[in-house]
Amino acid sequence: MSPRAPVNFLKSPLPIILFISILFFALSPFSLIHSKAFAATYYVDATNGKDSNNGTSELTPWKTIAKVNASRFNPGVRG
Repeated sequence: MSPRAPVNFLKSPLPIILFISILFFALSPFSLIHSKAFAATYYVDATNGKDSNNGTSELTPWKTIAKVNASRFNPGVRG
């Protein structure tokens, strides 16, 4: 049984096709990198806010930094 000759990957189109495919899916709008479906922005307004608000819009801001510090934020949440 004779040994196989090594494959020269520089002459093969497979690595280039794989690279382009991975790059395309990473940069596509369906990629998790671009997904903002789970992101949230929280608002604080010391004058008009209430700590009983949900804090997720300019119309329902929290009042105090104590509310922010007492809250638990998951990855992907902008504050």
